Amino acid sequence: MMMMGIGLLFMLVIGLVVIGVPVLIAALIAGGGGLATLFKPKTRQAEPDHSSSPHEPPVDKKCPACGRTVRPDWNVCPSCGAALM
Repeated sequence: MMMMGIGLLFMLVIGLVVIGVPVLIAALIAGGGGLATLFKPKTRQAEPDHSSSPHEPPVDKKCPACGRTVRPDWNVCPSCGAALM
């Protein structure tokens, strides 16, 4: 009885390998990335820049404390917390 269970388990594993591996390879090829897709780190998409509105031209205003570019309508620098004039 024990031998039958081991044999059945062995047949299932072999069946999964024989059928599963080619299906996995075909899916990766169809996806266009190949096997390198599995090992390539995911890249994050750049977030859209909301620093200036499309209606007004960008103005180069700098924080007097840290020198970072800030928007004209800001009262406090988001980087260092300094008051903006």
